[in-house]
Amino acid sequence: MSLVHTLLFMFTQGEDMPLAVNCLKSLENSTYKTVIVYNQGNMSNDELKGFAASFDLDCHIIGDGVNAGTAVGRQRCFEYIWKNMPDTLYISELHLDMVFPPRWEDALVKYLESNDEPLISCGIVDKTGVMPFLNRKAALPDTPTQYADFLCRLRTDNIVHGFTNPCVHVSEILKEAGGYNADFLRGRQCFEDDSMLLGYYYYYGTKRKWYPKVNFNSVVYHAVAGQRMAVQGEVTVNYNGLVRQYGLMGLKALSTLHSSAWHKRFFSDCYNEGIK
Repeated sequence: MSLVHTLLFMFTQGEDMPLAVNCLKSLENSTYKTVIVYNQGNMSNDELKGFAASFDLDCHIIGDGVNAGTAVGRQRCFEYIWKNMPDTLYISELHLDMVFPPRWEDALVKYLESNDEPLISCGIVDKTGVMPFLNRKAALPDTPTQYADFLCRLRTDNIVHGFTNPCVHVSEILKEAGGYNADFLRGRQCFEDDSMLLGYYYYYGTKRKWYPKVNFNSVVYHAVAGQRMAVQGEVTVNYNGLVRQYGLMGLKALSTLHSSAWHKRFFSDCYNEGIK
């Protein structure tokens, strides 16, 4: 199996139902249709299996209906794949607030097949029409049925410095680098991506000067990107875990691994404050 998707799943029956339907319905037109779904709550596993069965997807439901956090949920998805689908070459990370054009993964898999990289992100457009990393803005369609053509028209042959979800990992390298370490990342969310990026950075070594990239040959709708900006309670827990795991030099490295001015300034300021 070339690629398996991973998806953390938690929503309320009312407001989040259209998000889930649009996400999974659009995913039906993907090249690869196996999805490891981690149940984070508000539905039993049986209820979630019943809901997922209405889509033309091969969904494997894991978890126990409790929000154990992003690091735990993602890592358990990875470990499920490594144990039960060991021939998997690539692993994606998806969110429920995404809409996918047909065969959106093809350009990303092709890139990883041709380049010595551990992961690649695809371009995104958010709910305000902003396309991060390109400094562009697009007028969003009126209805979900128009998104496939809209997203295909946004594609451009640009590969730039940056990281976002959805992304596709090389399964073997992700496993060697460790994925997400919940022993350090004990909060439910925030900074897990930074921990993963540092794992890849040290896997490749500083001489290689590796940095993450976004490939706009594929563009996906992601309603809310950069969600850490709005999260308060979990920030300190996972930030402290990140520092315990990688130290101040990890913060310094993150100030160069990220491309956005906000991230560069944040991690640089944290490093400078720490060495005082």
